[in-house]
Amino acid sequence: MRSRFCPTFDPYSYSRGRWLDQNEQRQKARRIEFNVDALLDVAVDCSQGAREVVACEKREGGFNRVFIVELDNGEKVVAKVPMRFAGPPALTTMSEVATLRYVESKTSVPVPRVLAWSSKAESNVGTEYIIMEHVSGVALTDVWPHMTELQHIEFIESLGAMVKELGALDFAALGSLYLNTTDKPAPTHPIDEDYCIGPHCGRQFWGFTDDNTTSAAIPQGFQGPWQGMSRLFADLNEISKLTVEQRGSSQKVVEDHLQLLDTNMKTMKAVENTTTVQDSCSSLLLHPDLHARNIFVDPNEPKKILGLIDWQSATIEPAFSHVLETPDFAEEPLLDKTLDADDAQYSSEAQNDAQRCKKTWAIMTFLCPKLGKATALNPALCRYLAGVVSGCADEATSLRSLLADVSSEWNGLGIPGACPYQPSSVDANLLNVEQDQLESTKRLRMYLSRLLRCETDGWVEEGRWNEVIPVYREQYAEFVSACIASREEDENEEDAKRKADALWPFDLR
Repeated sequence: MRSRFCPTFDPYSYSRGRWLDQNEQRQKARRIEFNVDALLDVAVDCSQGAREVVACEKREGGFNRVFIVELDNGEKVVAKVPMRFAGPPALTTMSEVATLRYVESKTSVPVPRVLAWSSKAESNVGTEYIIMEHVSGVALTDVWPHMTELQHIEFIESLGAMVKELGALDFAALGSLYLNTTDKPAPTHPIDEDYCIGPHCGRQFWGFTDDNTTSAAIPQGFQGPWQGMSRLFADLNEISKLTVEQRGSSQKVVEDHLQLLDTNMKTMKAVENTTTVQDSCSSLLLHPDLHARNIFVDPNEPKKILGLIDWQSATIEPAFSHVLETPDFAEEPLLDKTLDADDAQYSSEAQNDAQRCKKTWAIMTFLCPKLGKATALNPALCRYLAGVVSGCADEATSLRSLLADVSSEWNGLGIPGACPYQPSSVDANLLNVEQDQLESTKRLRMYLSRLLRCETDGWVEEGRWNEVIPVYREQYAEFVSACIASREEDENEEDAKRKADALWPFDLR
């Protein structure tokens, strides 16, 4: 190996943290078998004058593993390999490379330059990979807490200008970007001699989950590209049907969900040609995860953005898909009356700053014409359309909730006729029960996340695991005891415990 690493360096396994939920499956899914020496050889060959690797730092992403490679010529490069559940094999890497090169060539948005890549797992490296330049500066996460309120606003204005520039790019189809070469996927819609639009790489279009299984075997043919919303909506509905039919639920559950999807299709057809929806579905390419960890800035002048990293799964989407998304630096902090009671002054200051950041971000996105038009869409209708595009129709409760909201707003949408979704009193009561349970679990999840200082999916940093587990188990025991103590008169302790487990958001016991 042309490198010098500490004995504990493990490039194959996930070692940054553990999960309170589905930890074994998630760890297993994140193990990547490949030839690390061959990958580092490629990295060395990408830098003129380099002969060997002198240091290598492993970093974990949600859907990829990254190695910061320091070379003996003083340069650094980044080697990136995808997780197996990142998206469709080959296409995900091909599209990310094309997207980076397209953004670099068509805009002034700073992105890492691609130095070498392979979408073939059968290479000497043994996995798909991208070698790219190392972005200078520091991650926004490292400097945001130390920035002044004015610097926060100035940064958001800088980022908003980049969003507006990306929004000025026009596309004749929806899907993912690819290089217009002989090995491009089919079908494609040409942009120019260098680029084309092909099948969508979004995980929801291929049935991927984050434990390296698939919720359904989705055949090719439903992933675009699309030159209109009608075909996109139809393909999304068919994907949801395939998912439901292969899930292994009872026949009654499957039949009810399929009937709901038929109603969903009728609803989409009713709304897709309205003026407000047509105005909000312009094709738009944006960064898929505009959060602070993916933005690198000048530490001395943080409004100056030096790089946007991690464009994996960036796609050309209808503009309404982005309207409801707010970056983490522009979100209002979620405060808890118990956990934040002793820090009221700080909480008030943080709230005021966050509110200003949120308003500034809203203004900047409105100044992007495509996003500005999409903000005029009725909020319930926007949530419904964005939810369907993101795959929410795969879950019956989520779809019923979205349809119920649209149905309640229907008369104000200016759409002829009645809403295709007309829930009965039984349906409405069932939805209320399901939503109450989901809301209870959500509140509990947020409380535990704040108390344990972990992510809402249960992810805990490796160095804090032994500190967190005793507190976690104490909270679980107290929750179960409270549920047993407050059970109905005709309910035994075992049933009460089962209900508690159904509400508890994580599977670790």
